[in-house]
Amino acid sequence: MTAVNMRAFPIIFLMALSACSIRGGPDLDRAAVPTAPDGWASRPDLALANADSQQPDTVSNGWLKRFGDTDLESAVQEAFANNRNLQSVLAQLRASRAAMRVSRADLFPTINLSGTATDAENATTIYDGSLEASWEADIWGRNLSLARAGNAEARAAAADFAAARQALAAAVAQAWYDRSAARISLDLATSDLERRKDTLRITNARFRAGLASRLDVRLAQVAVSNSEDRLETALRTARNAARALEVLIGRYPSGEAAGAGNLVMPQPLPNITAPVSVLAGRPDLIAAEARVDAAGLRAVDARHAMFPQLTLRFDATTRSGNFGDLFDPGTYINAISAGLLQPLFRGGALLAEADRQGELAKSALFDYAQSTLTAFQEVEDRLDAEATLERQVASTATAAEEARAAVGLTRSRYINGRSTIFDLIDAQTTAIASETRAIETRRAQIENRINLHLALGDEPLPLES
Repeated sequence: MTAVNMRAFPIIFLMALSACSIRGGPDLDRAAVPTAPDGWASRPDLALANADSQQPDTVSNGWLKRFGDTDLESAVQEAFANNRNLQSVLAQLRASRAAMRVSRADLFPTINLSGTATDAENATTIYDGSLEASWEADIWGRNLSLARAGNAEARAAAADFAAARQALAAAVAQAWYDRSAARISLDLATSDLERRKDTLRITNARFRAGLASRLDVRLAQVAVSNSEDRLETALRTARNAARALEVLIGRYPSGEAAGAGNLVMPQPLPNITAPVSVLAGRPDLIAAEARVDAAGLRAVDARHAMFPQLTLRFDATTRSGNFGDLFDPGTYINAISAGLLQPLFRGGALLAEADRQGELAKSALFDYAQSTLTAFQEVEDRLDAEATLERQVASTATAAEEARAAVGLTRSRYINGRSTIFDLIDAQTTAIASETRAIETRRAQIENRINLHLALGDEPLPLES
């Protein structure tokens, strides 16, 4: 064996030992991620839009405009500027980007300069200076893997911010119409109380005329008291809805927010993109996929930690009685060295860490796969509800209209003695229940449309804003 081969033998031996320690990386089977179907199962009749060909004014770029409420758009913009939770997510994004820069630092040399002064009694002051520089040669790509992992995590944080922004817009829109529904319900409770008081007035007049019993009077009074109770509940609900909206926007919860003027009927179903576009466009799925990449890169780094590490080092020192010599390169004594480190035995820590990172990578992949299924479910649920809610809105509106007419007829019959107090109270109770149900169904239709946009990953405001 030649002298050169003998000198190379220790390095070859160390690399062989490290290779024996590696048991392979994480087996990330991407087949775990469900394949996007060609269309939506709940609405096979929909003509799907191509996300790449949509115009700037389409629903995916500013769906709030479909509600035709500029005050709502202003409220969402105010929330974007003032909501504390969104600001927290933005701070996390900035922290992640700073962490990405930290992860890149190991790709560059480390340089340190230090100086000391020794001033002993009856002795000359001695100044010591030290300049140190070191750099790990990234032979196996460890540091590059960590830098790429940091970049992937920064991408995930950016997607998290986009998802939080979309979720906040949806929450503000829902609270906006919740406030409207609560105000309409309060008006309904007020009108119901007026109806009950009218019934009590009629019943007292009939009692004085000997046409009604004291039981009729008491039943009419009970109906008034129940209606007063319902009014107080509606008043509290309306104020709570206003405060909830104000907190989302970033205002003090004074209970003064007005919300929408009415429960608008949503425009026809917007352009719906294919399922594959949801995978590519939803920020939460983009974040989950980026975390799979980051976890895989960290698993690679954990395996490479068992390979030899080559470090180059430069040291320079000086000692002088002159302080200015600390800044004179000519006074330094230089030394350049190189070191090779091969981990041999650490109690199984490196192998365990490689296994741990590998399993974390698999976990991230399965989380992404589950998030994909959940995203598909959310869109399917909302599309399916579009048709049923449209029919429900129509039927509850008809029921409310007929119930109001029935109250008028029963009131006339009661005044003429052809219906009992039980008939009138029952008609009034049916009417307020039907009218309340109609309000709830209209609110549910608006909420479902908002959640559909959120499930599709649509942008609430035009991107240029």
